[in-house]
Amino acid sequence: MTIHNHAPLSSTEVGSLWSQYQNDSLAICMLSHFLQTVKDEDVREVVKFALTVAQSNLTQITSILAGSQYPIPKGFTQDDVNLNAPKMFLDTFYLYYLKHMARLGLAAYSLSLSFSARADVRRFYQTCLNSSVEIDQRITTNMLSKGVYIRAPYISPAEKIEFVEDSSYLGSFFGKKRLLNVIEIGNLFTNLQANIIGEALMTAFSQIVSSEAVREYLLRGKEIAAKHASLFATSLRDCDLPAPSPINTMITTSTASPFSDKLILFHVTVMIAAGIGNYGLAMSTSQRMDLTIDYARLLTEIGLYAEDGANLMIANKWLEEPPQAINRTELALSPK
Repeated sequence: MTIHNHAPLSSTEVGSLWSQYQNDSLAICMLSHFLQTVKDEDVREVVKFALTVAQSNLTQITSILAGSQYPIPKGFTQDDVNLNAPKMFLDTFYLYYLKHMARLGLAAYSLSLSFSARADVRRFYQTCLNSSVEIDQRITTNMLSKGVYIRAPYISPAEKIEFVEDSSYLGSFFGKKRLLNVIEIGNLFTNLQANIIGEALMTAFSQIVSSEAVREYLLRGKEIAAKHASLFATSLRDCDLPAPSPINTMITTSTASPFSDKLILFHVTVMIAAGIGNYGLAMSTSQRMDLTIDYARLLTEIGLYAEDGANLMIANKWLEEPPQAINRTELALSPK
């Protein structure tokens, strides 16, 4: 069966391609500086491969959008990165960062693939998925060999399966809480790791930005991330489960910025958006009532923080508009 690519791009296809262009152009800036400053040869190879993938993705997105007569987004360019700026992080941090971004990429690409119908777009996202799997595999192998991979907590196997006998399993906000189940442990651990990465990034970024307003925003985000990480860690430790520690010690003392304030602020908003999705998933799959209430409360907090970030980008004229639906009313009322 022959499938032609004559059908116009759907709104979901354009939206996912447009968003990925922004993210990959940002990744190219970040990874280019990482590659310039990394010392460990094993880490260098991982960074180099990830950079090559991001560059290839950008070329393919440009071809698909241009072929359908859509304007190419501006995204981020060489003007947003200073390759001569000093090193911001220790080499091990690059692995933690890339591991986190690979996880986000795998989730985003699988969703984009499922929403796409045009053959060339589907092939593109299949390639993206395969590349992300390869990046994740290389990072994981590297981290395991260096002894820096942080595993989720172990639990002892149960002797037999059990069924919930009454509604006390769901618990309440007050009173004694049952022990965490493995799904809840996974959610807490994943969101704890994300906030640890977020706290480290905002700590580093706050050292280098030139805008006072952006610096204040980053410092506020650092406090939010630290608070959320502490809450998740406490929930794990209350069940005698280990929790990973902050990694702020992997940040250098450099105050010279490799990245534009625009790129830094956009990067933070991308991570916030991912955090909102992670919290929503955790809230829907956690069965302990106090956890669902906590996630709902934290969602509200980071939602307001995200709104402030968007307003800050608008105030600086940094927020690039994605393609929009046509205003038919405006066309009808326009002079003929």
